Amino acid sequence: MAATNLFDERRRAVMIAAAKRWKTQPPTPATTQVTPSEQARYDARRSSFVQASELKAQGRLPVFVERKIGPTLDWYTLPPDDAARAAGLPVARIVVNVDPKVDPVGFATGFMISPNVLLTNWHVFPDPGSVRGTGANFLHDQTASGVTRGIIFEFDPDALFFSAEDLDFAIVAVKPKAVTGELLSSVNFLAINGSRSKILPGMPIRMIEYPDGGPKRYAMENCRLLELRDDGFLRYETDTEGGSSGSPCSSEIWEVVGLHHASIPKMRGNTILNKDGSAWSPGQPDEGIDWIANEGVRISALVKAFGGLVPTTPSSKRLLDELLANTTDPTDEVAKLATPRAPEALNPLLPDPSKIFANVKGNAMGGVTMNFSGPVTIFIGSGVPASQLPLATAEIAADEALEKALRFDPNYDDREGYNPDFLENDIAVPLPRISQERDQEMYKENGQIVVLKYHHFSLAMNASRRMQMWSAVNVDYDASKRTSSGRAFFGQDRWVFDPRIPQKFQLGDPDIYEPAKQIDRGHIVRREDNAWGDTPTEIEFANSDTFHFSNCTPQHAAFNRSQPGKQWPGVQGLWGGFENHIQRDLQSGDTRACIIAGPILEANDPSEDFGTGVVQYPLVFWKVVAVSARDTNGRRSLRTYGFRLSQKDVVDRFGVEFAPGEYARYQVALSAISHEAGVIFDDVLLRADTHAEA
Repeated sequence: MAATNLFDERRRAVMIAAAKRWKTQPPTPATTQVTPSEQARYDARRSSFVQASELKAQGRLPVFVERKIGPTLDWYTLPPDDAARAAGLPVARIVVNVDPKVDPVGFATGFMISPNVLLTNWHVFPDPGSVRGTGANFLHDQTASGVTRGIIFEFDPDALFFSAEDLDFAIVAVKPKAVTGELLSSVNFLAINGSRSKILPGMPIRMIEYPDGGPKRYAMENCRLLELRDDGFLRYETDTEGGSSGSPCSSEIWEVVGLHHASIPKMRGNTILNKDGSAWSPGQPDEGIDWIANEGVRISALVKAFGGLVPTTPSSKRLLDELLANTTDPTDEVAKLATPRAPEALNPLLPDPSKIFANVKGNAMGGVTMNFSGPVTIFIGSGVPASQLPLATAEIAADEALEKALRFDPNYDDREGYNPDFLENDIAVPLPRISQERDQEMYKENGQIVVLKYHHFSLAMNASRRMQMWSAVNVDYDASKRTSSGRAFFGQDRWVFDPRIPQKFQLGDPDIYEPAKQIDRGHIVRREDNAWGDTPTEIEFANSDTFHFSNCTPQHAAFNRSQPGKQWPGVQGLWGGFENHIQRDLQSGDTRACIIAGPILEANDPSEDFGTGVVQYPLVFWKVVAVSARDTNGRRSLRTYGFRLSQKDVVDRFGVEFAPGEYARYQVALSAISHEAGVIFDDVLLRADTHAEA
């Protein structure tokens, strides 16, 4: 077990991160109001549980469905106190020892989410070593005759353990028999599922916790849900104390909606404040802190993350499969047993995700070639996008890669952005500008277009379309500036909003990426192009920066992959081959390039509404590759190559040279890209265009 001070440091770091999220993006009327579609989905779900109660009374509710619903079902037939006791049975106090002869000392909370797996926080258990020797203490309750010791089960991280800092979760196996002989099956578990309609802002949120390592407590007062956030968190007013980390957050019918992980303190700069306005410092009691609210992790986000975990042993695979098998939404199964109605996933208020692109010209499905093109990195998957999955075990540099997620540079002020002089030799590649006709669409502050700077690249956002208008990246494939480890070395992918601009100007998961099954998040600035640097930290942060939603554009999965798969017969990923050949070309000789790219955002682009508003998705993309070319006398000069690719022109073999080889049929003048995309290239780029119009 890690030293207590290390646990406190991790807890404090999570707490400060939550406070900074609050300060950067506090709840607003726009983020806390309930939309009619959200209310309809919630009402439909609530109706399912009423139907389940009726089916149970008729003897028509299968046992496995009843178990998935758990204490939620009891809420309709038993007094709330009995339902609360049923919900509290699988909730454990996490203790630092398992010796039955020694009084256990509690320091956190966790709860069973499958017959053999417990969920708590990353800051409680960041790694398997921190778990060893600790235990789960169930039934440590306050009774009329005093506090019961309860039953202690030892954790088994060798059987299964995963943790992730970004969503602050840890799941760990629990041994099936207690140190005193009782069976783990006696405590049951709290079933979880990925539905996003379990609770709405303004409703009560309840917690079962072991505050200060003491006996179990039910926090049911002053517990209003403030906000459900798209980044995977939720905020609420429920009272908590130290030791509540890892507690289940439940709706009023005891359906688990979140994992508690942090209280949000009032801060001045980086200083935590006491209620009297004085500075709080480590070592002082937490009771004096001026708490603003609490923050938890949404269960729907965790279920999605669990689907992306890659087990490496037979036992971990068995336990993870068992866990995932219990995460299906029971309301779908109730719907099949009761009066027919569409389950939440097919709610009539929302379009059928499987039909996206169904009526778009160029759809690859049904034997029609997709008319998609663009400088993107596409990930495909079913249910959970593969962009969130680690690579296959054989490609993972170390087992630890499975236990971490991408780490982002928290300091946005020091990002240097794109360097126009990157090619050196007195060669400049200036950033593009926006045409007068498209200027009003851009995201601005104080009347000026905002250029967001990241490590090695910059971009400007089209506010009306909620995606970038252009991006420019410095690329260096010098082997000495790159890690030899694979993608999973950096940890599991995770996409984040750029906190410097409002989320409403950035397309996020609920808008299109989650519901649309045929598309996924696509990089404009390619991850591989940007993952370089002079230090390991620079490489890591540059890699992570490409996972901002500002760098993400909806793309059809069949476009990027050079071998998309049998589901898209006869289609080859044109841009995937194009990107790969650029990379191979830059790995020998001059390793540097400047790449400017973006989508062509047209007024007649197709659109869909998945419940958060109409989203238009682009069909065509452009890319300009700028390199320093050497002539026969050794002098260097700028050469630019513009491409506008269409999937209907896909060929069996791909090749790209900067003179431009087999890609000649796709090369266009920069002036043509400028006309379509609404961006203006500097004259120095136009003069260097190898395909300039006569």
